[in-house]
Amino acid sequence: MNRDESLRRPVALRPELHRTENRCSIYPREPSGGTWIGVNNLGLSLALMNWHATPTRQGNRVISRGVVVKTLLSADNSNQLHSALIALPLHQMPPFRLIAIALRERSVAELRWNQDQLLTKRCDWTAQHWFSSGFDESIVQAKRAEICENEWKKSGAGTLQWLRALHRSHLPKPSALSICMHSENAGTVSYTEIVLENSLGVMRYHRGPLCGDSADLIERSSSLRLL
Repeated sequence: MNRDESLRRPVALRPELHRTENRCSIYPREPSGGTWIGVNNLGLSLALMNWHATPTRQGNRVISRGVVVKTLLSADNSNQLHSALIALPLHQMPPFRLIAIALRERSVAELRWNQDQLLTKRCDWTAQHWFSSGFDESIVQAKRAEICENEWKKSGAGTLQWLRALHRSHLPKPSALSICMHSENAGTVSYTEIVLENSLGVMRYHRGPLCGDSADLIERSSSLRLL
């Protein structure tokens, strides 16, 4: 996952292992404590994205969406996510999309909050991509989907090295349209990958875009043993 944000936003803290009463999870943190991506020891991976195509309703006191992933990582499976989300003060949160990938169930779901209702879309257990942009979300989604479709035709498609190369892609040029996003006031501020295999979950994290000089120095968080 590339995280595209304002360049003025405070730098996030690298991923750490967190423990609750019955669950372990790994996630990076904002200085304020929230997060946007994480994985728990049942193989449930969650990633939260802004939903710019749905306008934010003005007037309500806003609660950070950073609590969403952090709270839901205590779930046992994807079936518990809807009820866990409803228990949060959603009506005080801007719109978002939550991607949930459950290894045990081999299930993928996209939960969408539009400030009126929470909708769940079940997806196929196949390789997929999701995109978010404050530039023009529909145009950016179409262009990046086209880039990904072409990249899947190349040799080595689907490998970890291919995935990293995709997330540093500047096609069609370094801009708001490229997957590694660059603009005057915003850009890709970090890259995070989750690998689950051989009963082990590993999260690797890189501050800044992968296209930088230190792209090979991906920081590795503490791993966790999958149950």
